[in-house]
Amino acid sequence: MTTPKDRWIDDATFHEDVEYIESLWQQRSIGTIELPLIDIGRGEPLVFVPILEHLEFVYSRQVRKMSESRRVILYRRQEMRTTPFGPNDRAEELRQVLDGLGLEAPDLVGHGDAAMVLFEFALRYPQRCRSLTIIAQGADYRISPHPFIWCLHELFYRLPIEYVLPASVLRANVINYIMAHSMDNHTTPSLPRHLIEEQFNKISQWPFVYKCSVLPIIHNFDVHKRLNTLTMPVLLINRTDDALSPEAKTRWLAKHLPNCAAYHVVSGRERFFMYSRAETVTPLIEAFLAARDTRRGPLKQLQP
Repeated sequence: MTTPKDRWIDDATFHEDVEYIESLWQQRSIGTIELPLIDIGRGEPLVFVPILEHLEFVYSRQVRKMSESRRVILYRRQEMRTTPFGPNDRAEELRQVLDGLGLEAPDLVGHGDAAMVLFEFALRYPQRCRSLTIIAQGADYRISPHPFIWCLHELFYRLPIEYVLPASVLRANVINYIMAHSMDNHTTPSLPRHLIEEQFNKISQWPFVYKCSVLPIIHNFDVHKRLNTLTMPVLLINRTDDALSPEAKTRWLAKHLPNCAAYHVVSGRERFFMYSRAETVTPLIEAFLAARDTRRGPLKQLQP
């Protein structure tokens, strides 16, 4: 029987996981960029592609568990506030990190917006991807009600709305989508809203970050017509009622990828189910990667 304590990720556990990630950052110069980097563990490299700064906690439980048997890498991406930083820029940011660490073709994981970056990178550099794990993302990004939301984003992207839009309003709307679920979804444990708000509150100049670092990635994302080049093994994971990446869209993606190794729909009550439902998600990733290790042999590394 589920008790009230079991229904939510408690504050102490969440803060411990956030502090775990924060304690691992090491400032590194890689190529032409300098950024915080986590590089721990030994074994086959596994690279987590970052989402927004301060939301990297979504990977914290996988980083902790999988670094026991693999070399795990996560970097904090550059957040722009004055100049748009689009999918090509993010893909090149990822390439520089891989080049700087001497990784030719590691296994890569991306959640949500980071999965969009991962798609762009894989389409541009398919030979650099040993495998892809895509969490909560389909082949496009059309937020309901569409096209109304698309038009709002178009206005935001073209006009200086970031100077007048209160950060609290934009933050609340984004978190509403993150927390959206069907009325009969009582999955436990779940991540309570106030902890997500706590992390979003750490992002300074949020409307500017949204315009320059978020919108350029999500606004026109659509890879429907480019999937044929994604021949590397792909693991897809989603939940049943994600408002930003509907399960029907990830199911379509699973059917049309050239090499979808597995597609799993897991229970989850908010978009960050990769964190809150880690006891379900992590074994799926581990099994997928273990199969890759067995079938494809050791990772090649770039020559220094």
